[in-house]
Amino acid sequence: MDDWQKDAIIYQIFPERFNIGMAGSVYEKRDKGHYGLPEQRVRSWSEKPVVSRDGGHQYDFWGGDIRGITAKIDYIKELGANTVYMTPVFWGHTNHKYDCLDYFAVDPDFGTEEDLIDLINVAHDRGLKIILDGVFNHIGMAGKWFNGLNLFDEPGVFQGNPERKDYFAHKDGHFRGWMDSRNLLELNLENPELQRIIYSGDNSIVKHWLNKGIDGWRLDVAYDIGPKILSEISTVVKEVNAGASLIGEIWNYPKGWREQAGLDGLMNYYYKLIIWELLNGYLQGREASKLLDDVMSDCGLDFMSKSWNILSSHDVPRLRTELKSFRSVKLALVLQYSLPGIPMIYYGEELEMEGGHDPENRGPMAWERLSNAPETYYLFRRLNEIRRVKTALRRGGYRGLVSSDPSIVAFKRFVDKIDDLVVCLVNPSDRHVKTRVYLQEGMMMNGTVLKDMISEKRLITSVGSLEASLEPGESLILEPLIERLSDSYTPYKRVSNTSRLKPGVSAD
Repeated sequence: MDDWQKDAIIYQIFPERFNIGMAGSVYEKRDKGHYGLPEQRVRSWSEKPVVSRDGGHQYDFWGGDIRGITAKIDYIKELGANTVYMTPVFWGHTNHKYDCLDYFAVDPDFGTEEDLIDLINVAHDRGLKIILDGVFNHIGMAGKWFNGLNLFDEPGVFQGNPERKDYFAHKDGHFRGWMDSRNLLELNLENPELQRIIYSGDNSIVKHWLNKGIDGWRLDVAYDIGPKILSEISTVVKEVNAGASLIGEIWNYPKGWREQAGLDGLMNYYYKLIIWELLNGYLQGREASKLLDDVMSDCGLDFMSKSWNILSSHDVPRLRTELKSFRSVKLALVLQYSLPGIPMIYYGEELEMEGGHDPENRGPMAWERLSNAPETYYLFRRLNEIRRVKTALRRGGYRGLVSSDPSIVAFKRFVDKIDDLVVCLVNPSDRHVKTRVYLQEGMMMNGTVLKDMISEKRLITSVGSLEASLEPGESLILEPLIERLSDSYTPYKRVSNTSRLKPGVSAD
């Protein structure tokens, strides 16, 4: 079976803010009867989200929908991504839909089930995968099981239906909310009937949408669901589709979640922490390299290679807001794409959108910037192409490299062919650095040129090492230039391009 996950590049979409496909504007959609639930109101695409103290910004709508995503599949493919992850698309009261009302219903403001299936089919025809967001730790107070706003004819707990009371975590009449939210009521996932509805039954939510053609689930707040139930969900997912992806939202150190929870990978915010600490001067390169070595040893290369390398998302500020300069953004992206794992692009980062914490980071897609695309757009395209052609970055082994300067992060990615070796060097400091990096590659011949695949900068090996001069904030992804021409001298004339010594962590 093809392990497609290691070859993935994720493009994350917040559907409500990506693109309108069902009408010309959100106002036209409202006039057709959309956005009619209590507190819901519409905003112009040119407006930016602004936080409100009472949480009212959760009910502001810009009009994005599933047909709008389908219309932009070719844009996503041309950028170089091959997998779309959408935050929840099921019926919800808020714009973020993490307060699901009905897991079996696509939100009508996003479209219909047929629209979702059409998106899946169009994506598959273009060679893209679709991953949905499964929010199974909690459900909206207005959802059909609680029915707190009387939206459903069938009685829920709010109307005194005792059969559904134990769907929820409750004690002495108090229903526990996720993060103490009154709107997000935590589910009692130990309830056998609820387990059948969500994942174990023949017609469960998890199975229903896998059978509709999705390629996997991202599980919201997986750390709250816990290893035991996660492992049960994993078993179900793999029974339906052995190749489906199951990724957990886990903000912890990654160790143990593969063995105890059966996850393919997690949203790797741990990398983000290390990269931010580097850029802010809290970690030196040598310290960061030690932390990276430890996570590979503790968690395994296979698990880390299927985890999503996160720099930004709907839960954290955008890159240009936090990092400010293009050089800092580039350094972060070079690490995101070079370390083991699946790069995840949050929509609009390629167009240098800005935004702080929720809801500022969830602004409407800045399509107008595409006509004069910024340099970050072309950097993403180049990095996606590099990842596509370099097997070592997708499926290769990993080993940290020793540098004579402690501020440098240096590591290599490798497969069997010495020709496909990739060496990553980054200088997160604010000073010019001259350093020697020790490659520890027996088949890397003296005098071999290594070229940066972005800037074309060239370095030359000397006795198994590289002497590098790095500007402040400079980052390099180096590949060896190896020729085996018969009419001119080359030290590689008797070195096979299919064999090498394999130091460090192996690929699988």
